[in-house]
Amino acid sequence: MKKYFLVMNVFGMGGTVRTVLNTANYLVDQGEPVEIISLFKRQKKEFFYIDPRIKITVLHDMTTWDKKGKSFKARVGNYLLNKESKMIHPDEEARHFFSLLSDIKLYTFIKSIKEGILITTRPSFNLFAAKHAPKGVILVGQEHLNFSVYSSRMQRSILKYYPRLNYLLTLTDEDTHDYVKLFKGTKLRIRKVTNSIPDIDPMQSSLESKTVIAAGRLVEQKGFDLLIHSFKQVVAKHPEWNLKIFGIGQEKENLNNLIIEEGLYNHVYLMGPTDNIQNELMKSSIYALSSRFEGFGMVIVEAMQCGVPVVSFDCPKGPSEIIRMNEDGILVDNGDIDQFAHSLNFLIENPEKRKKMGNQAIINVDRYSTKNIGKKWRNLFREIENSSPVLVEPKIGVDNHGL
Repeated sequence: MKKYFLVMNVFGMGGTVRTVLNTANYLVDQGEPVEIISLFKRQKKEFFYIDPRIKITVLHDMTTWDKKGKSFKARVGNYLLNKESKMIHPDEEARHFFSLLSDIKLYTFIKSIKEGILITTRPSFNLFAAKHAPKGVILVGQEHLNFSVYSSRMQRSILKYYPRLNYLLTLTDEDTHDYVKLFKGTKLRIRKVTNSIPDIDPMQSSLESKTVIAAGRLVEQKGFDLLIHSFKQVVAKHPEWNLKIFGIGQEKENLNNLIIEEGLYNHVYLMGPTDNIQNELMKSSIYALSSRFEGFGMVIVEAMQCGVPVVSFDCPKGPSEIIRMNEDGILVDNGDIDQFAHSLNFLIENPEKRKKMGNQAIINVDRYSTKNIGKKWRNLFREIENSSPVLVEPKIGVDNHGL
């Protein structure tokens, strides 16, 4: 059966794009037929490597769209482009990117899929597929966040429409248990399949650089404001250390202003995006994750893969499942800026402990390698393909074979 992955913009950066490509690259290497449907294309060149054997279908190419076109088709398209979406959930985080034009393009393509497995990668896409996909298509929704973080309106939609999916994939044990409980008595099958990291040649930081690194979208969720406040305490004790934050986003100006207000302009740097986070991790000694909430924490496992110990808020729901406290990293009470600074200072002041944690991180993180997580995906596909055309009602429960 052909596998379709529906994403917002496969040419962009971000954890979802990274993990979808890790999975897709692995699957085509195993001989699986894979197509990625990218609703948008906002960059001319892809940010991450895409195996040329993967078919990429772009529904709305914004790099070539003519906003001043005079033809009838162009004028109709631009009219629809300027009308707000009617089919994407109103509480979709990136709703401002959607329009009536993208609704029509997405609806038309979804309806054109007559068979195969459609994997959707965000709540609004899960809902869209549940409402509009043809009956012959197996629907696999991915849920990257805990149910509790959503608005009440989004929660109502999830409870109403997710049972129309065949499978729901979660990232953590807690989320798996929560969603199993929510959909008890429905036909929805819950499986845990975590994000994965690519199988790369061993790369280990020396942990000698006086650099703390962080990465992610510059949005409130990522808590970079909390990190900056915390790092002020680090600089007070260790003025030779610096913090580099990689990423782009709407909070850039606010974060720049905060850096200036706190007098940290010689110690905290907004570096912009990077297409090779491994190279940057190799030049750092500590990774800092300051998110207010996380679905999984892709950057945590990427840091661990490079032997960089992580200091992270124990935010819901992912970090505590990845980090083994005082073995390969440190978990801090969620939002506790003082404790976060104390933990950073502890690793700065104890280089041997830092290196011991880094060495253990490399060992522990192998459970998230693409070869291991890829097997979970192939097992899922075998389960689907071995089922009858009309999936029988399963006994809902946690997949005990999941990570």
